[in-house]
Amino acid sequence: MNTPAATVNPPARRVVFRRFFGWRTARILLMLLAALITLGALFFAEEHWRCGRAWEDYKRAMEAKGERFDAARLIPPKVPEDQNFAMTPLFARIFSLPPDDPSQPLKSVANTVHGEIFLSPAPANLATNIDLARFGVVKLPPHPVEWQWGMAADLPGWAAAMQGTNPVPRAPESTDPVQAASIILDKLKASEPLLAELQSAAARPYCWFNIPYEEWDKPDAQSALMAHFTLSKWLFRFLSLHAQAELVLGRTDQALNDILVMFRVDDGLKDEPLLISQLVRMANVATLLQPIGEGLAEQRWADGQLRVLQERLQKTDLIASSVLGLYGERDICSNRRSHSMGYMVPPGWDRLEQINLCRGFQEAVFSRINLAAREVNPSVNHSIDLAFQKSRAGPGFGALLHHNLVAAMTLPVFSRVPQKAALAQSEVDMGALACALERYRLAQGQYPEDLNALVPRFVALLPHDIINGQPLKYRRTDHGQFILYSVGWNEKDDGGVVATIKADPPRQDILQGDWVWQYPEKN
Repeated sequence: MNTPAATVNPPARRVVFRRFFGWRTARILLMLLAALITLGALFFAEEHWRCGRAWEDYKRAMEAKGERFDAARLIPPKVPEDQNFAMTPLFARIFSLPPDDPSQPLKSVANTVHGEIFLSPAPANLATNIDLARFGVVKLPPHPVEWQWGMAADLPGWAAAMQGTNPVPRAPESTDPVQAASIILDKLKASEPLLAELQSAAARPYCWFNIPYEEWDKPDAQSALMAHFTLSKWLFRFLSLHAQAELVLGRTDQALNDILVMFRVDDGLKDEPLLISQLVRMANVATLLQPIGEGLAEQRWADGQLRVLQERLQKTDLIASSVLGLYGERDICSNRRSHSMGYMVPPGWDRLEQINLCRGFQEAVFSRINLAAREVNPSVNHSIDLAFQKSRAGPGFGALLHHNLVAAMTLPVFSRVPQKAALAQSEVDMGALACALERYRLAQGQYPEDLNALVPRFVALLPHDIINGQPLKYRRTDHGQFILYSVGWNEKDDGGVVATIKADPPRQDILQGDWVWQYPEKN
């Protein structure tokens, strides 16, 4: 009779035990969870305070040394629209951004001449950016920068392409540069209203492209930026070709006007505190130098024209603008990346990322360019590369733990910028000096034996080699020409030899050989 009682009571006790134990466990778990949440909140708050204080301490220490971090100081001031070259209709429509609604697409950029769309900023041909549909041809000849070798552009090739013929081999009449230049200008006649618009607007005192830096995070701002880059690159290539054709026909004043329009566009780009703006400038300036170099090689420029070109080239400071662009990368672009890590890290760690990013810019980017001495020394750059590789881990979990993730992803991109700036500035300096040398030849009947003979009548101060601060190399040739060069990135005098990379067409190897300004020898 005791057996049923024994079978009933144990299950009842187990139910009571489970109820009691489950309630106590849940309570303990809830208390632990609350404690963890509280500790997490305290940790996040402490990290936010600690990291914010670390940033303020770093910022205060750097500002005491003259450093500044406010992006507003970098942004060029606005100018009156009626005095702004960049507000001529060709450019103004780029910056007709839609209202605040980001879903609206940007307006297309095109220029209409007599009801016909003359140009499109879309790179229809990667080599030229000139709208192929405008000429009704399948392929245009390449547009390499050939002035380093003293070579003219392939005007017969352009003429044949514009006529839609592209004969192989070319007909005898198509190889005549004068006839080719006439064909090119005739085919580009529809552009005359555009050229008149630009040349008239070039008299305005300012050039300021209306880029909304303050709204950099919005896609509209960066879309407008890329649109004016594409259009400026197209315009430089178009004007360069137009100027070269004018030069062949002896229309030097018209060619000079084309070149001066290119300089006005460059005026707007030079003050843009973005590295991409300065890289576009470097490419554009190389295109601008092509007609200048061709006119010098053929001795077509008069002294007054040479004075104008020399003055404009002497004012073209790509080194200072590159430093401005690097500061813009730090204060406008990259710092925002460190603030956009979201929930990846505790609040405040973005400030530690920002500190390491700024330190990396100071140690591994800005130190590559000696702005005061106007030098970009390859040995210094190589030493910085080695030190950076040893001290910084690549992107990954270790970089995240050491708050170097943004720096590891960002800083290596900028390591080659000083090299590009040094090459471009060397080309500009040599172009200005070549104008002075040509002015000397016009006055004296021959080029000087030494560059010092140019001072002070033809140049107030001789530019030095950007690479080492030493005088640029110069010598006259046996055929009455000259060679002018920098020792280049290998820091070695190779006797004025340009190193090339095998390609079609051949390209300059900027890591080897000298950076040279020269003309083809005359028989």
